[in-house]
Amino acid sequence: MRSRLIYGVLVVAALLANRPVESDAAQGVSSPRKVKDVQPVYPAQSLSSGDEGVVIVELKVDASGSVTDARVLWSKCPVLNEPALKATRGWQFEKMLVNGEAMPFTLTTQVPFRLPDRLKSRANRPGACRWVDPPKPTP
Repeated sequence: MRSRLIYGVLVVAALLANRPVESDAAQGVSSPRKVKDVQPVYPAQSLSSGDEGVVIVELKVDASGSVTDARVLWSKCPVLNEPALKATRGWQFEKMLVNGEAMPFTLTTQVPFRLPDRLKSRANRPGACRWVDPPKPTP
């Protein structure tokens, strides 16, 4: 069981770093790929007020590839949190295989909200959420 956990941690670390798994200890591990993407719905109020931002979400994914839990780790615009969570809960991943066995995993992702070009003039209005670059992951 401990070796499965180590393999899962290696795969998640590789996913977060956007690199393939290369460790000898991780042989026999396949990285999960998102197979169903649900785009967040930009709140009408946020479009009107000019809110922009990014929400960092932690996802727990079961062995079948379904998202079982999502939580906000970081956000500078709370009004965008629920649309980000709702979208990511609808995502589906390929199974992550460790030595041929499907395993649950956890990953962190960013959900950006950028105003469409036709509404860019609304950005930075007084009281609107302004784009803030998210913190860089720590190695």
